[in-house]
Amino acid sequence: MALLTNGRIVIVSVATFLIVLICFVSLRGDSVESIRHLKDHAQNAAQNAAENFCAPDTKPDFAKPTVSDTIYRLFDVIRHPITAKKYVDLDGNEFEVKGSTWEKSLGSEILILDIDTRLPDGENEIFNEKHLNWKTMDKGGLGMVSAAFMNHYLYSQIHGYDYKFFHASHMEDMHDTWVKPHVVQEMLHSYKFVVFIDADATITHLEVPMEWMFNRWNITENTSIALPIDTEQILNGDKNASHDSKGNMELNTGVIIAQALPYTFEMLTAWKTCPTERRYEGCGQWKNNWSHEQRAFSEYIRYDFNENNNIVEIPCDEAMGYPGIGDKSWILSDCKGQFVRHHTVDKGFTKASSGDAMVQAFADIMQTTLVKNQQRVRIDEGGFTKGFMDKFKNDS
Repeated sequence: MALLTNGRIVIVSVATFLIVLICFVSLRGDSVESIRHLKDHAQNAAQNAAENFCAPDTKPDFAKPTVSDTIYRLFDVIRHPITAKKYVDLDGNEFEVKGSTWEKSLGSEILILDIDTRLPDGENEIFNEKHLNWKTMDKGGLGMVSAAFMNHYLYSQIHGYDYKFFHASHMEDMHDTWVKPHVVQEMLHSYKFVVFIDADATITHLEVPMEWMFNRWNITENTSIALPIDTEQILNGDKNASHDSKGNMELNTGVIIAQALPYTFEMLTAWKTCPTERRYEGCGQWKNNWSHEQRAFSEYIRYDFNENNNIVEIPCDEAMGYPGIGDKSWILSDCKGQFVRHHTVDKGFTKASSGDAMVQAFADIMQTTLVKNQQRVRIDEGGFTKGFMDKFKNDS
């Protein structure tokens, strides 16, 4: 049901006041003339209040739509239904959903989270107050970070999710990426789901809700954590560089989906304290050795905390890689990032992927709106236009 406008609030309030006033006076036994006098006085007061209340320069702040409200409503025309059985991309690829654990939007119960020790507030960067020039914005470094943050933030606003950028401090004697399990655990106390996305990763289809992807990836009410399977690659001649000691493909921490369950918090505690070796002997080597917290999770946590399928492995093709990564000779798995593109190798592509996703989303809105309203905005030559068009042609 639509919210009451300012004018309707005033009208309802006045009507209610008059009814209560008449009942009160009647109970007192006052004359009809007294009632009429009080009613006229109340109407005049209400009219003055309404004029002041609705005056443009005195319009209350709560009546103004926020940027978040505006973005959310703007994307109503193209937002993909959460319960849709499939999604078809621009290339005609179909992605089906088998289950439907999530049928309604979780809204602000989902947090889209960026974590970085870098702060993009320099010249032509997202947190700088000066006007940003997208065309000249750097493709790498903090320009890349800025582009990814814009993509993540817009996505959160389209679907009514919360968004936070956690500017982290450097960790002593540990690689900076170890901050991920610490921050995810801390933020998870305030949300049902925390969805972390790396600064070199972008949402491919902004109109697709996270709940739909949860259904696609079989993330249920019992899922603690979901991560994508890593791209398989050869590093320094090592064909097993992407595998753990058991020969299984690593899980990549460029996307972390965590659900606020007691078991999840236990898992995150074990993960973030892994390098102390109080629980996992040998984990200390991953403090600074590649692939840091990612290897620690794949080597220890996923085997210690997955008794009841609490950890979901997202297909590599859907949340890792990007178009063209498979062309490189040392990349063995051609993952295209169908829903999340992770530019692990060509980080400079992040800006283009972010821009493409945002422009495509707005192009979809414009096309959908114009097609829907074409009878009002389109004029076909002929019919009632024939006369003046013929005159125009003859005159020219």
